[in-house]
Amino acid sequence: MSNFLPAGVINDNISEICNKINDLRKFLDQQNMDALKQGLNELEDMALDLGVFIEKYPCQPLLYTGQGNTDEVIKRLDWALTFTEGIDPILYFKSKLKGKKRRLR
Repeated sequence: MSNFLPAGVINDNISEICNKINDLRKFLDQQNMDALKQGLNELEDMALDLGVFIEKYPCQPLLYTGQGNTDEVIKRLDWALTFTEGIDPILYFKSKLKGKKRRLR
């Protein structure tokens, strides 16, 4: 199991926030102040929920701008961390090979 998470959850929340802003613009154009106030409260809740989600982790999210897709980068990071945690690299490598052999059968 990896300690690294794809940022898809954050992207989804940002997308929801953008959609809510578009709704609020429509309410403003329609002079619908009750819906605007309710929408602002919902927008605030979305932003707070995202903030709480990020704050519950011991470090801030990192952005990787190098080559490779998300899964490849996570595998490389897990591989690198394995050796800093005192795990024997040969045993780790052998256990990964056994897992691949089982999946191929």
